[in-house]
Amino acid sequence: MDVRVLDLPERLDDNIFEVYTDGSKIAGGVGFSVCILNKEIQQKTICHKLESNNSVFQAELAALGVAADWAVENNTKITIFTDSKSSIDVLKTKSNFVNSIKNKFRLAEMLVGLTWVKAYSGIAGNELADQFAKLATTNGELMNLPLPYSYLKLQLKRILLESWNDCYTQYQTASGTRVRAYVPCVDEKMLIFNKYVLYFLTGHGPFPCYLSIFKILSSPYCECGAIGDPDHYVFECRYTNEFHLGRPTENAKPLWLENILSCKINLDKLISCFKIKEAICDRLCFKLLALNFNSS
Repeated sequence: MDVRVLDLPERLDDNIFEVYTDGSKIAGGVGFSVCILNKEIQQKTICHKLESNNSVFQAELAALGVAADWAVENNTKITIFTDSKSSIDVLKTKSNFVNSIKNKFRLAEMLVGLTWVKAYSGIAGNELADQFAKLATTNGELMNLPLPYSYLKLQLKRILLESWNDCYTQYQTASGTRVRAYVPCVDEKMLIFNKYVLYFLTGHGPFPCYLSIFKILSSPYCECGAIGDPDHYVFECRYTNEFHLGRPTENAKPLWLENILSCKINLDKLISCFKIKEAICDRLCFKLLALNFNSS
């Protein structure tokens, strides 16, 4: 595959036409225009609209391709002006991403110069192309282009999140029900990496009630005599009294969790509760080991 770098001049001294290109995406519509001028007099305008899921970057590149095609079809020299610096940059790399547009410029070799102009800088040709590009989003002739990778990734992400959410909402276990009370559905914004918050949400961690399931402790009770689960240490235990948080109502649990994650003071309180709880579990484990050792 040919991956040569395009070496395009910025201007052709003997060009007859100045060609201004622009792409636009507004209100769900995508389009581009190619405005062909001769001595600042408009000679021809080519407008195309794309599918709503095409990107403005595709529109900018397609406009450059149409301009290069026009130069070849008419065997005339042109200088193309675009305010899309990213389009110029990608044409001058070895990227295979835009090979079809590169090939158009190779066919137009010696006929085309390519120059970047600053957007909204008062250049008449560029302002004209901008106006027609906006009109093209609704009134241009439809051009079919493959949808961009960005759209594919967005759709795959949506499908994965929907599938994940289906599994999440149907997971009928005690821990699943508890977690959903605080995080009702899958939400990227609620991705949680703090282990202490995960301990609290799932109930899976160094708690007497959890460790007793695996016979690591012989009893689910805290040293204070109550069931040693996450809620006990965060809301009730006398050993963690200094760091207690307010117990939320059922409907307020999602908002309560958001407050914990966004407020360092409250998060630190929760962590402090669980560090005290870990020390309690250590003491209970040592007592059990000592009891087993003495009885053996």
